[in-house]
Amino acid sequence: MQIAYLGYDLLSPCLTALSEGGCTVMEVFSFPTDNEFEFNREVSGFAQRQGIPYTEKRIQLEDIHRLKEAGCEAIFCAGYLYRVPVDHSVPMVNVHPALLPVGRGAWPMPVTILRGMRESGVTLHKMEADFDTGDILLQRAVPVEPEETLETLTEKLRDAGAELCRQMAADFDRLWAAGWPQGPGEYWPDPQKPDYTITWRTPPQETDCILRAFFGYECFLQQGEQEHRIVRGRFFPKEHRRPFGTVEQCPGGGRRFFVNGGVIEEPPALSKHP
Repeated sequence: MQIAYLGYDLLSPCLTALSEGGCTVMEVFSFPTDNEFEFNREVSGFAQRQGIPYTEKRIQLEDIHRLKEAGCEAIFCAGYLYRVPVDHSVPMVNVHPALLPVGRGAWPMPVTILRGMRESGVTLHKMEADFDTGDILLQRAVPVEPEETLETLTEKLRDAGAELCRQMAADFDRLWAAGWPQGPGEYWPDPQKPDYTITWRTPPQETDCILRAFFGYECFLQQGEQEHRIVRGRFFPKEHRRPFGTVEQCPGGGRRFFVNGGVIEEPPALSKHP
């Protein structure tokens, strides 16, 4: 079948899976990324290698009509930043990194870890005007381990999302017709800065949880008027007598932050996408 794809690198294995599953990708829509924590290099590279039109402009209803007239049979969305105008004359599938109807919202993965949940997953669902509310098409659960980080959980969800997209591509019409309503759900607002800020009052276990929930993104250590930005930090329980927030440079790069009940170690600056 002929499809259009909307997304960025977060769930980019879904794009590859759809192509390998026999879908002809007519056009790829993404958006500008900061190239520090979020990237679209994988999806743009895929489009370039395949000679597929690629744009970072917001998709409009006119684009959907144009695609339909050109033979587009479905639109797949996987982590697309912009609101998509829903047109029910074209099947529109969203790949959501949570087990709906719980975990609606743009960024459920950190919330999963902050809440100490032991299961997450991916849901493919029909797109509706209200975010993450359409009929469920496929779901797959993944375990969340006690020491899970945002990075390790995301890798599990990327794999699960790709497998569901393969299944959807292989049996689209039947699965589309068999979708089932979600019913009442739970919306999770995006985490805000207080959710990833550590202060002298933060208990050690909570410090560890915050760092794991936002691992690969930025966290902050607040000490009075002074604020330290921490990326990819890990917490280690350890007795010490250093004042809270003391920063120690590590041999070979990286830093140590002495906090309530232990030490945060931040490695030298690394990029997931060199």
